[in-house]
Amino acid sequence: MSSEENMHIVRKNKITILRKQNAIEEEIANLVDTEVGDIKISHSLLMTMIDGKATSILCDTSSHRCDICKATPTEMNNLPLIVSKPTDPDLCRYGLSSLHIWIRMMECILHIAYRLTIQTWTVKGDSKCIMESRKKTIQDAFKNRIGLLIDIVKQGHGSTNDGNTARRFIANPNLTAEITGVSGDLIRWFAIILEAISSGNHIDTVKFHEYAQATMQLYLYLYSWYYMPSSVHKVLMHGAAWSIGQLSEEAAEARNKDFRRYRQHHSRKCNKKATN
Repeated sequence: MSSEENMHIVRKNKITILRKQNAIEEEIANLVDTEVGDIKISHSLLMTMIDGKATSILCDTSSHRCDICKATPTEMNNLPLIVSKPTDPDLCRYGLSSLHIWIRMMECILHIAYRLTIQTWTVKGDSKCIMESRKKTIQDAFKNRIGLLIDIVKQGHGSTNDGNTARRFIANPNLTAEITGVSGDLIRWFAIILEAISSGNHIDTVKFHEYAQATMQLYLYLYSWYYMPSSVHKVLMHGAAWSIGQLSEEAAEARNKDFRRYRQHHSRKCNKKATN
C-alpha cells in the first residue's frame, strides 16, 4: 500500500473508484437482517451518492455520453436513433441526481439563451464575441431585476450556479423567458419535471415518461441546433427507469458548508494527514 493510501488521501481515478465500488458492494452483501423482537428488517442499499465522474467510470463511458444508452452529444437530438439504441436498465442503480439536475437544466436554458443570436452549438471566431456580449446582458438583467448572480466564477470553488439559484431561476418561467428569450413553455415544462423528481412522492412512471417525451419533442422542435446535455437527456429519455422522487443527494450536499467550516476552524494545517 502506498503512502498516499496510508494517509487516506487517494487520487480519484478509474482504479481507485472501481476498488471502492467493490469494497462497498462487499459490505452490502455482508449485511445481516436486523431483528427487533418478532420483527425482522432486511436492508436493501443502493449506491446513489456518487458524482457524475464516478458514475461515468462505473458505467464504462465518458462524461459527455449518456450512461444508459451510450449516446454521444451529436446523437442526443436524433430522437429516432435514440429510441432504437439498446439500453442497460441495470445501470440505473447508480441513481438520478435530483439536486444537480436543477442546475444542469438551468445551465442548458442559459447556454441556449447565450447562443440564440448565432444558433450554433459550437462557438468560434466572431460568434464568441457575440455570445459573450449576450451573456453579459442576460447576467446583468438577472442581477438587476431579481438579484440573481448567474454563471459567475467564485474564487477557489465552482460558480454561483447552485441549487438555490436554479430554483429561483426556474420558479418564474415567464420572467426567465422574458430575460433569456428561451421559450416560456419549455422552461415551464422543465419546472414541472423538476418538481416531480424532487417531490419525494410516488410518481406514476408511465405518465412521467409520456410528459418527458413530450418535453423532449418540444425541445427538439425549438432548439434542434443545440445538442441536448447528457444529464438533461438522461432525465427526459430514461428518467422513468429510476425511483423518481425517492432518491436525492440533497441531504449529503447540505453538509458541505459544515465540512468546510470544520476544515477551516477545527483542523491542523501543518499537512494533509493532520488535516484529515
